[in-house]
Amino acid sequence: MKDIVKLDLKDRKILAELDSNARQSNSEIAKKVGLNKNTVNYKIKRMIEEGVIEGYYSVIDSSRLGYFSMRVYLKFFRSSNKDEEEIIKWLMENKSVGVVGKFETNYDLVFITWVKDIYQFREIWLEFKKRFRKHFWKEKVHIFSRVLHFKRKYILNSKKENFDKVEIIGGEKTEKFDELDIKILNILAKNARIPLIEISDKLKTPVRTIAFRIKELEKKQIIQGYRVNINLEKIGYEYYKLNFILDDCSKIQELESFCKGNEKVIFIDETLDELDFEIDVEVKNKKELVVLIEKIKEKFPVRDLEILTFEKYLKLESIPQM
Repeated sequence: MKDIVKLDLKDRKILAELDSNARQSNSEIAKKVGLNKNTVNYKIKRMIEEGVIEGYYSVIDSSRLGYFSMRVYLKFFRSSNKDEEEIIKWLMENKSVGVVGKFETNYDLVFITWVKDIYQFREIWLEFKKRFRKHFWKEKVHIFSRVLHFKRKYILNSKKENFDKVEIIGGEKTEKFDELDIKILNILAKNARIPLIEISDKLKTPVRTIAFRIKELEKKQIIQGYRVNINLEKIGYEYYKLNFILDDCSKIQELESFCKGNEKVIFIDETLDELDFEIDVEVKNKKELVVLIEKIKEKFPVRDLEILTFEKYLKLESIPQM
């Protein structure tokens, strides 16, 4: 277990604001948390230096750009550290791969690709297997239909309205967009907090144009939100994926409502596979995890449950780099 960083109430308020909207300015955050701008600057810088804040990402609804996502779980087989580093490097550099993460149990690695159709995924998957098949023996491939992404209310036990907004990826019709929109999205996918002037310099486009385009992307709900990537170990939390097989699938909507109301649930993943229901949770310890599972089992008919212990994200971008 890594050393836990001590955060005071103001630190937690800042972190909660960044999780609610990472793109708001330090001046805006300062007003909301009751500090001056310089103090907010200092506190954010300290949380970055101490490893609490690992970056900022934009939540982008790829379905509105004509994409859907595929998830692959992998278990390594007779692989050296060098082999595993080579696999991770290939995934990190692949423009169609937006998410790469490490597990501590059941599987070793997960990656998510954004593709236009199943044939594009087949090309990526076959290329990956040609290169690395000898280094993994167990895999699962899932199609995402929708993902619900919730704010981390537990940081403050907050009931604030702006923390209630659910960010949704998937299931929507394609919106109109052009090459400049995509260039802006590619930048924001890597760093949600990048200043307008830097985007302007990178794209050789006036700041006013960049600001207008971002507002339009938000209006079209292509951009769903801006979030902070937190190193959970540094704040004393653990990350688990819970995969349920249910006895009664007519209860799924009721189960979804229950999970939406639980502050420890961060994602609900809707996938086309053997699983009936999936959630991602962030809890202080195994005891909190067990309490949550028991509450679910009391209310809903669970036939089987798979618990995956998630270690960390290596790459976190919500669209392919186009």
